[in-house]
Amino acid sequence: MELEFFDCSISYGVEATPSVLRPAPTAEGLRGEMARAGVAKAVVWRVEQMTGSTLTANEMLAEDVRACDDLFGLWALLPSHTHEIPEPEAMPSAMKANRIVGWRLFPERCRFLMQWFALRDWVELAVARSIPAFINTAHGASLEQVADLLEKAPELTVVLTYANEWPSDRLLRPFVKRYPNVYLDMAFMITDGGIESFVTEYGASRLLYGSGFPRCYFGANMMMLKHAEIADEDKTAVAGGNLRRVLQQVKL
Repeated sequence: MELEFFDCSISYGVEATPSVLRPAPTAEGLRGEMARAGVAKAVVWRVEQMTGSTLTANEMLAEDVRACDDLFGLWALLPSHTHEIPEPEAMPSAMKANRIVGWRLFPERCRFLMQWFALRDWVELAVARSIPAFINTAHGASLEQVADLLEKAPELTVVLTYANEWPSDRLLRPFVKRYPNVYLDMAFMITDGGIESFVTEYGASRLLYGSGFPRCYFGANMMMLKHAEIADEDKTAVAGGNLRRVLQQVKL
């Protein structure tokens, strides 16, 4: 069957230090890589959002994706106390005007605490507007910190990438069981039979296709999903249907 892949886990831009990887420095370059791999759409962020001025990098991303029908942007979030990005009351309209569909958190590189007391206003806005928070543990966010936010706001929509250890099922499945709006990015889910086991236990609605590009190849999880022993409708949901549903719920 032919699957339409909607990637939840892509970055591009200019790395602050040289990389042995082959990143896409521009949005056009990224779109070329996506076309070559067969990825129809993607939710994207720029590496400069965690290495330079957050506001400037957010604006650069917005300019890139504003006119692209295959790219959706994620803005980097900071505590509102320093007034460096649009205030919470102004954020939804600014996002809508710039094709921004969610937020990314880089607590380590952007030097803030990912705790309830520091992010409460953003979390409450996210819950009210169904804005998803994309959190990657490789960017300085621990699972304990994610759990702290979710204990205070279990309705928060989180797209969770766990990139630190393998296997991760013992760590991540309790999140899926306890919190109804946690979705797992497949970028580092490489356990043999893991997709089949997860779908049998929890259904397919909580898994999202993510490549992790450029840290990972587009095709690895594509191949794993295509050959998974699950129903065709489940493959369609994981490849892109689930992410489309998450974004359709966003109210800006």
